Amino acid sequence: MSDELQALKARIARLEAKEAVLSAFNRYLYSLDTGFGDEILDCYTDDAVLDVPNFPGAGGDDLHFEGRAEIAPLYAPYAEGQKGIRGGHHSANIAINVAPDLNSAEVSAYFMTNTANGVQGGRYEGVMRPGTDGQWRWQTLAITSAWGWQAKDFVTISEPVGLEYSPFGGRHVAYTPS
Repeated sequence: MSDELQALKARIARLEAKEAVLSAFNRYLYSLDTGFGDEILDCYTDDAVLDVPNFPGAGGDDLHFEGRAEIAPLYAPYAEGQKGIRGGHHSANIAINVAPDLNSAEVSAYFMTNTANGVQGGRYEGVMRPGTDGQWRWQTLAITSAWGWQAKDFVTISEPVGLEYSPFGGRHVAYTPS
């Protein structure tokens, strides 16, 4: 095989890995906002490290977790109640750099979350690794809240809806290489 063809195959492999990382990131966001608790935790490696500096839910404290078992209580509220399509986590300016050896990917993105009476935003920054099952997961993740506000008065214009409203059962459309 020529060097040029080998280089093209390597570039395609990195692009496919980038799509798989983006799909894994979207799986994380969809799982949060639809209430798939087990799937949220499956977005992390068993030994993942999660840092949540300036976390509004903890009065602005910096939170640190090591391992999926320590991370689980943070996400428990997302799995409570009826699963459904509700607002929540939005991401933009997503940047993904897959290592040439395909064993890791750096990920950064802006985020905005909305609740019934406020919004906040910041950045996701972390490293994903592929598992033996081919699924990319967070090895490290920092979720940094950088701004936010709450409204004193608000009017609800739409309520969450059940999964029956989604042709895909509330899950993201996963990338699957051909």
